[in-house]
Amino acid sequence: MASFRNFKCDDYTYHKVGDLYQIDSQFRIMLEDGQYRYVFTIYPGFRTDGGSIPFLFRWFAKPWDPENLEYDACFILHDCCYASGYVHRDIADDMLRSSLRDIGLSRGKASTIHWCVKHFAKSHYEKDENADFVKFELFPIK
Repeated sequence: MASFRNFKCDDYTYHKVGDLYQIDSQFRIMLEDGQYRYVFTIYPGFRTDGGSIPFLFRWFAKPWDPENLEYDACFILHDCCYASGYVHRDIADDMLRSSLRDIGLSRGKASTIHWCVKHFAKSHYEKDENADFVKFELFPIK
């Protein structure tokens, strides 16, 4: 499992479109792995369902938290990775776990979400229409 840290995201706005959240303002999500800084720019129009947490388990973790943009950005990041294919699925899953830990989620909760995503979300890893709303840049850390 790769370890990422220094998760940061710019402020952003969104609105609901059916069961999805559509991003209204351009923003960046950044994190590092010790060697590189990963920068994802998300453009207006990107759509996400947040965390795909089944209703039965929403007592454990929210799929979306309107009062916590960083929490929601962790799931946006994961969806960006899955939709664009810019990073391997395993790396995307590790980024999700690490970013959830960075914003203060307990190790147990972040690891449980990671395990569920790793075992149940793999069928969603494919390039889709959201890829047009994501730019990825990789910078060496000096």
